[in-house]
Amino acid sequence: MNIQNSFIQLKNSLETITYLEADGQELTETYASLFENAQMVLGGLQSEGLKKGDLLVFQLKSIRAQVTAFWAGILGGMVTAILPIAQDEKSREYLQSVLGTLDAPHLICDLDGMTALFEKNILMFRALVESTPGEIAPVLDSDPGMIQFTSGTASSPKGAILTQKNLYEGGIASSIIVRENTRERYLSWLPLSHCFGFVGYHLVPIVNNFPQYLMSPVQFVQNPNRWLEKLSDFTATVTGAALFGIELLLKVGIRENPDLDLSSVYICFCGGEDVNPHSLTAFETAAKPMGWTADTLKPAYGLSETTMGVAYTPYGCKFRVDHFLGSGIGIGEKLFFCDPDDDTISRVAVGVLDECNEVVIKDLTGNILDSEYLGLIHIRGTNVMTGYYSKNKNESSPIDPDGWFNTGDLGFFRNGWLTVFGRYKDIIIVNGENYLVSDLEKTGKQGLPKVTNLILVQGKDRQTQDNCLILFSDASSPEVLISGSHAISKTWQLPIHWGVLIDTIPKTTSGKINRLTLAIGWEQGDYEDQSFSLAGASLTELDGHYKEMAQHWERILNIPIADISLNSHFIFDLGGDSLGLIDLLYQLEKTYGKILDPDVIRRRLTLKEMTDYFQALK
Repeated sequence: MNIQNSFIQLKNSLETITYLEADGQELTETYASLFENAQMVLGGLQSEGLKKGDLLVFQLKSIRAQVTAFWAGILGGMVTAILPIAQDEKSREYLQSVLGTLDAPHLICDLDGMTALFEKNILMFRALVESTPGEIAPVLDSDPGMIQFTSGTASSPKGAILTQKNLYEGGIASSIIVRENTRERYLSWLPLSHCFGFVGYHLVPIVNNFPQYLMSPVQFVQNPNRWLEKLSDFTATVTGAALFGIELLLKVGIRENPDLDLSSVYICFCGGEDVNPHSLTAFETAAKPMGWTADTLKPAYGLSETTMGVAYTPYGCKFRVDHFLGSGIGIGEKLFFCDPDDDTISRVAVGVLDECNEVVIKDLTGNILDSEYLGLIHIRGTNVMTGYYSKNKNESSPIDPDGWFNTGDLGFFRNGWLTVFGRYKDIIIVNGENYLVSDLEKTGKQGLPKVTNLILVQGKDRQTQDNCLILFSDASSPEVLISGSHAISKTWQLPIHWGVLIDTIPKTTSGKINRLTLAIGWEQGDYEDQSFSLAGASLTELDGHYKEMAQHWERILNIPIADISLNSHFIFDLGGDSLGLIDLLYQLEKTYGKILDPDVIRRRLTLKEMTDYFQALK
């Protein structure tokens, strides 16, 4: 069985899919209707000369268009990629870089003005929908069906190749929480360009023939409480949220509404690069008066490379938090678990394994470790990608000869549950985006003596459990750290929170910098007497209305104003997201009494553009 076979089985299904579009329009159709429409779009693609194996990149604002075009591609044996909408110069640059990594891609679009930017191989969606039905192209399980691009990195975008079988297995794996003889009802506001939203809340209902409700992320960010309203209206049983969505809803405030009934929701998966137990508890407490059941929020772990699902917290179980001593932690070493106190480190467990994959923990030499030993998480299974897309057919595969994929995440098993400790080696994650540490450190060293050591690590705030970036050096003067952090902030617009001067840089037995030791030492408070804030003075002189707007950005983004300049981009430079943007609009409207147009704001995302627009409002 593959995902094309699974969809064809729905061609007569009267089960429904509902779309709530960005503009507020709501439409419901049966799966039979979706199949019919997808076959007509396939006819339009084939009339343009497209054939099995061709690459389709979607720039589609409409959720319904994304879904219909995806299934048209699957029926035709084409390879699809759903990307976020390119709305400004920075996002168009990213789209251009993605297109540059692909071999002769076709851009499918429903946005006016895109033809002037991308003249080559662009097709307007509205021209495809009124065609005669296309001819279904039978596929093999091993044929590629989708390229899932991982979060943006400092280098070129990486696209995980997911086969027709991978997509089906991903849907089956995430169906493990489906209750026997129960017609589950899935609802999601997560974007379809992300594996969490696409696989977890679109493919799972497809392979099970369950009803589903897809809500535009724009609708969520405009009013996060609308998610709760729709859960009640739809009597949803399964839903999900990224951690930052939960936290935005808490910040905006959950409105108690006696007309809402959330008791039908029995599982809400919570994903993200980090799971903060304080946020989960606060949300469930606030939603309880409307029928939200305790322990419904379930931490989970997945990757684009594994067609989403890897591990999840089972129904009926409270989420677990592991506490262990920070001293003596190392890859390949046993952890010592204990009750929480000032000397312990804590991590939220992500749960038990999905059925279609197996996971082992390995040391740096490839030996499989026992339970409670820290090591690298390796995954093997029918949900694991075939590799990353590359025009170079001789590029080495990230999958080893035995089928194992090294995630680059550190973790451990305890009592059968998997816990993710953090990233290893050269990648850190900030606001969902990947960055190469070597790139950041190289930037920080510019203008400093060549012998200067600057080491950047990611750790956790001991009080809030939030991630923070810490810059270490064995230099004698704090000016080295100040200069290095300012250079990184100016180029990458990342908040470097703390600087630490240390006498000796810890090394591994092979002579490499031991970042893990530095991160552990930070979390257990070893460097409190040697650390200082790197908020510092502003890198650019902002005054008047620009400084006032920058202060709002500073509070929303939780970064020092030193990192903000006139040309800083709210999302691509400073790590903001659509949820943070709607929070900013809410604060501006509340403070100044002006009504802002979100569509206009999304086209003016530098500090100067946004301030000029805001000041022009009456």
